[in-house]
Amino acid sequence: MKKIWNANEDIRSLKSLILFGMRGMAAYAYHALMLGQHDDTVDAFFLKGLRTLGEDLTMEELLPVVIETGHVNLTCMEMLDRANTGTYGTPVPTEVPLTIEKGPFIVVTGHDLKDLELLLKQTEGKGIAIYTHGEMLPAHGYPELKKYKHLKGNFGTAWQNQQKEFANVPGAFLFTTNCLMPVRPTYADRVFTTEVVSYPELVHIDDNKDFTPVIEKALELGGYPEDHEMTGINGGKTVMTGFGHGTVLGVADTVIEAVKNGAIKQFFHCRRLRRRPGRAVIITRNL
Repeated sequence: MKKIWNANEDIRSLKSLILFGMRGMAAYAYHALMLGQHDDTVDAFFLKGLRTLGEDLTMEELLPVVIETGHVNLTCMEMLDRANTGTYGTPVPTEVPLTIEKGPFIVVTGHDLKDLELLLKQTEGKGIAIYTHGEMLPAHGYPELKKYKHLKGNFGTAWQNQQKEFANVPGAFLFTTNCLMPVRPTYADRVFTTEVVSYPELVHIDDNKDFTPVIEKALELGGYPEDHEMTGINGGKTVMTGFGHGTVLGVADTVIEAVKNGAIKQFFHCRRLRRRPGRAVIITRNL
């Protein structure tokens, strides 16, 4: 690691691009592997990238590896897409409520769809509502997950707001991937981790995937006594998801015609949306 942090700023920057690129890619590759998908190109690049970080290389030698990091990331995303759609179906446009219904509930964050499915199966018929959070929002668009009636909606806004939004909430939280901010005392007793994410003194659900501690905590806390309204980033009471590439390409002719006749004037690729009157927007997400 000293070869990264003690190098001059250009070398440090290039190696950081490789390192952080691999860190993000590793999470997606792992989720795909849990659904039975892997790619030899992706696996081999992890070895190449790690080896590169430990070598004394020039900018000219590092730049091609940085570019390759981007190319392999695309391969990894294609693999994850095959894994998710092959298991849970092609996402469809879905309106997701932001209201938290009264009664016990669990909030699932991260982006491991298999963990979400396992929790949905274990909570079925127990009177516990399940809500997504952060990057788990796109789960609502997958047909095989939508069929669970107790998958109710989405909690809060983006993952980086969790320290504020989780405080004193009467529900349990399950982290399935990274994005775990340092946990504060106001909600530490109701946060659980699983898979490759953990935090000191929190209960970790091991590979047996017995979510009983999460379920018991949700029942103990009891949830809100009445429906609890939450406002999303867009200022409304619902958000839309499910606009994957399969859905967008399925209406390509309609979109092209709308562009030609002026009905669509701008396209945005974004994670957050603020409503702008009179504008049509297509949103794509990683999942």
